[in-house]
Amino acid sequence: MPPPQDNARVVFLIILLFWVATSPDNGPGFVAAPSLTRARLARQRHAHGVLNTTDWGAFAPHLHLDDPPPPPPPDLENDENNNNITIPAGYLNLTGFRKEDGLAWDDLGRFKSRCEAWSRNAVGDPDAQAPVWQNVSGVVKGPWVRRNASVYRDHSSYNLTAMMPNIEWVGRGADWLRNATGSEGTMMLRIEDEEEAGTEPENLHSVGGLMPAEVIAREVSATVTIDDDEGTGASFDMRLHGVHWPRQGALLLTTTSEKFAGIFGLPQLTTRQDFYESSKSLLNRTLDEVLRRKEKRTFSDPINPWAASIDSPGEGWTPAPHCEYVVYIQIHPPDKDILRVEPTLNGPENVAKAIEDLEYELRSPRGAPQQRHPKLQMSAVVYSPDCAFFLETRGPPEFPPADGLHLIGWKQEFWLHSVRTWLLGFALVIFCQVQLLKMQIKETSTPSTLGRVSFYTASIMLLADGITFLGSSAWSLSASTTMLPSLVVTVASFLAMIVSVAFLVEIFKVQEPEWRRQERERQRASAANTPRPPETPVNTSTTTPPNANADAVSNTILSTTARRANPRPPSPPIIIPSDQDIDAEIEEVTGNNTTVAGLPAPSTAANPPATPPAGPTVSTIFGRFILIGIGILFLSLAAITWRPHIRTTYFNLLAFTYLSLWVPQICRNIYRNCRRAFSWRFVVGQSMLRLLPISYFYTAQDNFAFAEPDWTAFTVLAGWLWVQIWVLVGQNVLGPRFGLPKNWMPEAWEYHPILREDNVESGGLPIGLVSVGSGGASAGGKHTTKIHVIDCAICREVLEVPVVKAGEADPAAVGGVAGVFARRVYMVTPCRHIFHSECLEGWMRFRLQCPICREELPPL
Repeated sequence: MPPPQDNARVVFLIILLFWVATSPDNGPGFVAAPSLTRARLARQRHAHGVLNTTDWGAFAPHLHLDDPPPPPPPDLENDENNNNITIPAGYLNLTGFRKEDGLAWDDLGRFKSRCEAWSRNAVGDPDAQAPVWQNVSGVVKGPWVRRNASVYRDHSSYNLTAMMPNIEWVGRGADWLRNATGSEGTMMLRIEDEEEAGTEPENLHSVGGLMPAEVIAREVSATVTIDDDEGTGASFDMRLHGVHWPRQGALLLTTTSEKFAGIFGLPQLTTRQDFYESSKSLLNRTLDEVLRRKEKRTFSDPINPWAASIDSPGEGWTPAPHCEYVVYIQIHPPDKDILRVEPTLNGPENVAKAIEDLEYELRSPRGAPQQRHPKLQMSAVVYSPDCAFFLETRGPPEFPPADGLHLIGWKQEFWLHSVRTWLLGFALVIFCQVQLLKMQIKETSTPSTLGRVSFYTASIMLLADGITFLGSSAWSLSASTTMLPSLVVTVASFLAMIVSVAFLVEIFKVQEPEWRRQERERQRASAANTPRPPETPVNTSTTTPPNANADAVSNTILSTTARRANPRPPSPPIIIPSDQDIDAEIEEVTGNNTTVAGLPAPSTAANPPATPPAGPTVSTIFGRFILIGIGILFLSLAAITWRPHIRTTYFNLLAFTYLSLWVPQICRNIYRNCRRAFSWRFVVGQSMLRLLPISYFYTAQDNFAFAEPDWTAFTVLAGWLWVQIWVLVGQNVLGPRFGLPKNWMPEAWEYHPILREDNVESGGLPIGLVSVGSGGASAGGKHTTKIHVIDCAICREVLEVPVVKAGEADPAAVGGVAGVFARRVYMVTPCRHIFHSECLEGWMRFRLQCPICREELPPL
């Protein structure tokens, strides 16, 4: 029968998981995709036409709660020219901007006033052209507070079928997605502003007293992550697209979906006429280019370019209703301390020139000195016109600086620099771990030393390296600017994984017989506890000997005749097992399947041959490691969207489990009565190196992951690791079973016993000890020990051994901690030979035999 293909099953399962995770489960099918794409492009082309024909102030809604229910909107696909559509004054013929759609546009004026207020708080007069960052690509994070709108809306306030008759909505009867219901939470923005300032010319007339060269707008996109800490507790991402006005440092972004044509109505949501003119001119040109490109590739490119969901194909085919958002962002001026502007030249032109030079240095480093790392600060107002609420960043002037500073982060260049630096540092840490492991493998190269190492301690290290390899490999496939550092981490983790696998295989080869022996003992114990069926009594009433002597003589004659007629069968051959455990093999055969004469019974249907217990194989163990690693990786990715306190608890438990790598080794030392398995260089080095990457996220205030520093949790983790190291030190100094009850573990030979003269007659003292006089410990001015000497058979040097005098009680100096140090000088074997501890330990690294009589020695 061929062996089971465990590796093949593992590889198949990995491929299956990858296919399920990467393939969308809500696609429309091969035939329906082009038709749905063309229908969506037709709606977007119509919206683009509406954008071209509107003027400033065309969208001025005035809705009231007592208005009659709106009639169903017309079918835009059946009436492409929209000749029969009548739009009330103040509304637009765009999805979500029509009166019959019923969105809560009552607070649009409030939203615009709040935007102007945030701009004045950040830069003063908007027309003053305060110098701000011109390129706002970066990552920022900060707290927000929720404000209720003047009207109430929920999912039951809308008729999605009437708004978009040709769209199949998923879960339209349930609460909408991306709904922030809590009073406060956190927000992270990742802004992508790829164009440089001044590269987007606009042919505009002078509007509002500004020259055309000063009214410049360009496209921008952002990914917003909102954590609803006190509400649903969930975290959701969304994609927004909009316009950036670099001269004023203002951004306006919006979501776009099947029920909200946000990007096409964005100019009507601006706060000023100059913003409207510049954004309309920009979007008319850029949206038209995108639509023409999409219309040429309806079959090969079905993705909606302005989708609000990260999973854009799924939203385009079977959209789920969610809250729409309009976000206004105001960039704060940079700190003047990092601009290096002379106090006498602190004018707007000089500050703007310093900002331009600093941004150019960040994009194309030339080695110009910088005092500090540039910070990126923003304030934001988020308005949901369909779910009817506001989210405002928390900070001055409404909140003190201690409660928040709006959104704080880094520009993209420095954020990527921090990520690359951490990745390279992490790779260096892994390389150091590999070097320590290689040196430890050289020291742990014999069966005696490999038997001391805990298989599970090495497994934890291998599992961590494997998860790092999987994560860095997946990241390298999609990384662009951080691809090279990610590849370095991938290579380093791969080397660490390979070396750890080789080390674990050697440990498995040495400890596998021990595991099989333990399995046999468990099977015998379970068999002993299992009740046996009653035996059939032998009927001896057919023959009744007249007397005992005649019966004995007749039995002897009959047995002799039977042996002559039926000679004794030949003894079965003795087959030495691969692990050299002959005694266990014989014990298993004779204990499980024997006859009265002590010979193995023949193998029949009623008496099957005894089979050794089947233990786990190397492929099975590594297959389990792969599944566990993939499970932890996927669970960690899913934990990012959990509630904040649950997410924090999960990662703290994961780090605590990871840093408990010395606990299995401590248990192994107790079980085998072994003092030390690893070198102190390896223990301390691995502990520091594996704690170092974790400490960055727990202690660094400005870490690139924006994780909140938690010194309490880090102190617990570092303290727990420190306690484990000190327990290993205590086991090495005081003994692995010091302070533990004797009945907790099976008996083990004590190589450092207390020697007493009372044991001379019973043969308890080692062979060859010679007394040379009193000395050592004393009690009440009286010496309680004698010093005996002997030549060590390994190093041929004199060994002085303290022996307790006859009739004396165990002195505290011998039985206590000081006595433990005194007994560490010598080691006594079960065959009553004594040696220096260093000499015998060095000998037992290679041979578990007595150097004098060659008797087997129990392992350390």
